[in-house]
Amino acid sequence: MNRRSFIQIGGTAGLTGLVTGSCSLSSPPKGKRNKLFTFIHFTDVHLQPEKGMHEGFIAAIDKMNSLKPDFVIGGGDLAGDCLRVDETRAVSQYNLYLSSIKKLTMPVFNVMGNHEIFGIGAPDKVSENHPEWGKNMFKKRLGIGETYRSFDYKGVHFLLLDSVQIVKNSDKPGYRDIGGVGNDQMKWLGEDLAKLKPGTPIVAVSHIPLFTFWGQMQYGPTFQTPDMWVIADGKPLFDLLSKHRLLGFLSGHMHINEFYMYNGMKFIGAGAVCGSWWTGPRDGSPEGFNLVTVWDDGISAEYISYGWDASKYFPKKESTEIYPYYGTSLC
Repeated sequence: MNRRSFIQIGGTAGLTGLVTGSCSLSSPPKGKRNKLFTFIHFTDVHLQPEKGMHEGFIAAIDKMNSLKPDFVIGGGDLAGDCLRVDETRAVSQYNLYLSSIKKLTMPVFNVMGNHEIFGIGAPDKVSENHPEWGKNMFKKRLGIGETYRSFDYKGVHFLLLDSVQIVKNSDKPGYRDIGGVGNDQMKWLGEDLAKLKPGTPIVAVSHIPLFTFWGQMQYGPTFQTPDMWVIADGKPLFDLLSKHRLLGFLSGHMHINEFYMYNGMKFIGAGAVCGSWWTGPRDGSPEGFNLVTVWDDGISAEYISYGWDASKYFPKKESTEIYPYYGTSLC
């Protein structure tokens, strides 16, 4: 199998997909569209220093550099896990990511994932009064002071969204994360989009997807998707974006490739750079990232596997500190 062509969005092999509305997966005849630029959307690195994770990410970066995109977007869960660790461990993960992306030869934009949140699940290790508690560590170290923002490139408006909300546990000390955008971000988004000229093409990037059918594929069509798998308050977000020229909504979090189309809007969930948390492919999706091409009439995406072999690094006895989610379906 040609690893680079493992998945071509618009094809059928190896991805979970749903197409609805009056649109087709087929591309216009060759020569009928103009290519504007390319960028890479990578997500779910879960970077830590142990067991080949850093070496794997550098291999992915080398592959990204070889493709020469205009820029890259890190789609969240870039750090291994900062939810349940102390400050030293969390900062070391952020620093390892920051030092690694210096090897990229193009600009990098970072989106916050749930595992960038610091200390909310470790009340015995991190006080709520810590200046970097919660989302503040991402703001300080990766988010340029924010957890959501937008930028423009060659006439396309990009939205880098914060898809995570922090809620207090009802049964034990501490907090947990769920998918959500919240009222403040929705207000900002409405104001941001109101400034655009009508017809401006938009690409939204969020760590957590608006929806996923992975649970239904695994457990049956009536499976109720948990609030930590999707943007639980995503209906107002979807309604607002639907009023504009949304080319695509890109996400990660599930570590699998998913593609949905509705009324001309593409919803593309990328597989993970780490695959199944650096233990190999995740449910048919190998370690990789999406190369996204922006055309004058839409976007397309190709999933690129960088050929990583996790077997030589993965230990026979798993450490729950290094692999906190091994053997679970949590994202």
